[in-house]
Amino acid sequence: MNDTTSVVADIPAHVPPELVCEDYPFIMGAQTSQHPFKSMVPALHDGPDLIYSTNFYPGFQPAWIPRRFETLQALYMDTEHFSSEAFSPFPLLIGESWSLVPVEIDPPAHSTYRTLLNPLFTPARMRALEDRVREAARDTIAKFKDNDECEFMSAFALRFPIIVFLDLMGLPRERMEQFLEWEFMLLHSLDIEDVAKGTRLSVDYLREVIEDRRKNPGDDLVSFAVTATVEGRKLNDNELIGLCFNLFIGGLDTVSTNISWQIRHLAEHPEDQRRLRTDPSLIPAAVEEMYRRYAAVTTFRTCVKQTSLHGITIMPGDKIAMPTTLANTDPGAWDRPFEVDFDRAPRHITFAYGVHRCIGAPLARRESVMAIEELLRAIPEFRVAEGEELVTELGPILQPKNLPLVWGGRDTRREAATAKPQTAEAPHVEGQRIGASIGEVTAFLAAKLASMEPFGKVIAMHLDDHQIVLDGTANPPALVDATETQPDVTVRASLKDFVAILNKDMNAQLAMVKGKIKVRGDIMSVMALTKLL
Repeated sequence: MNDTTSVVADIPAHVPPELVCEDYPFIMGAQTSQHPFKSMVPALHDGPDLIYSTNFYPGFQPAWIPRRFETLQALYMDTEHFSSEAFSPFPLLIGESWSLVPVEIDPPAHSTYRTLLNPLFTPARMRALEDRVREAARDTIAKFKDNDECEFMSAFALRFPIIVFLDLMGLPRERMEQFLEWEFMLLHSLDIEDVAKGTRLSVDYLREVIEDRRKNPGDDLVSFAVTATVEGRKLNDNELIGLCFNLFIGGLDTVSTNISWQIRHLAEHPEDQRRLRTDPSLIPAAVEEMYRRYAAVTTFRTCVKQTSLHGITIMPGDKIAMPTTLANTDPGAWDRPFEVDFDRAPRHITFAYGVHRCIGAPLARRESVMAIEELLRAIPEFRVAEGEELVTELGPILQPKNLPLVWGGRDTRREAATAKPQTAEAPHVEGQRIGASIGEVTAFLAAKLASMEPFGKVIAMHLDDHQIVLDGTANPPALVDATETQPDVTVRASLKDFVAILNKDMNAQLAMVKGKIKVRGDIMSVMALTKLL
């Protein structure tokens, strides 16, 4: 049985074969040197209104992907058939059960948390923060403005939002490098165990902060959370962690991503940059249009009650992607959707829609506006440095990995960096190697399992026409007969590719990204598999 046939055999019966997509481009961990908004996004709009990706959901699991603006609006409002609960993997990875508050809470409980948090993000409160946000932007720009160049991601896009976040949370700025490291582990590492480690470090730190604020409350967001009451009671420990962790990841990654795409646009479109320099009053409108054109975030829903989309049956348990990237460029909803028009005044859904509209949107908007205002004020016309490849990290968040800028009389940076998209191939490792026979693979796996701790999953591996079943619930784990137990995880790969992974000629995580290994299970299944490989 070849690999393509194996994959088709794993598709649920209610999924029409013609809608199955094995090469959806925005898979977590993939990278590209293409401009995704100029090439990949328009190409996706040439396809059906709804597709079924075999590996887009976290953990390389399947998900439905709608592309129409009106479909996403309807999905945001349909809480009868679709739930927001547990779409993020973070609690599961560390064996905990809290939810991101309020984004993973369904109505009617959602409105309770929303009412609690609304006063934090009122227009009046945002205006009161403007001096602090503007000062953070100026302080960050001051470190590179006289250099005639910068790598914008590391110099500004990743740092400025963290300063704002740290101040709002009442956390020390001197820990910025630590937060940057954790943020990378949480949201950009290909290693599932690394993601789990970043989650554990962040959660443990936030618990320390929460405990401190209980004893020493101040005027920061954590103090607000620990002293607030909901329906006559204080928030419990899970609610506090879910709220603080949500603020943590929301305040760091999405803001830096949005600002970096906006600045890249201005660097690549000097006429737009000059227009804003001539009339800075246009910046808020320009920011709204760039939020529409460069919407970079996809969240997820889970079907909880059978329904249909575009005439296709959606079953309970099916995952549904919410790609604002596609909805905001839907040719059926927008005139000239792929053009940036500062006069458009779009009603986009970059910050979601309905009850789950992003509560931090007013702050994010101010951060974007002030960043652009201060950058245009501090440095002359900037452009992308020549001779450097721009790489974008793909996944549920489309984030530039690098953005080299120059200004003044420079065309190139003094020390140009070499950025390349990652490939699945790994450097050759010397040592004992496994031959390309099923017997040698089976012997290797048996020996490896005997030295491992239980990992809690039964894995059925299909390597070409061969099947191997690994019982990770036993102590020690062991190979078992295929008829002895029901697998939790199904893994499909060619024997050749699997041997390359065992010999470290191919990176296991990138092999999953590239579809060379296809896993059916959940995020913990991927963790179990990576421990094995």
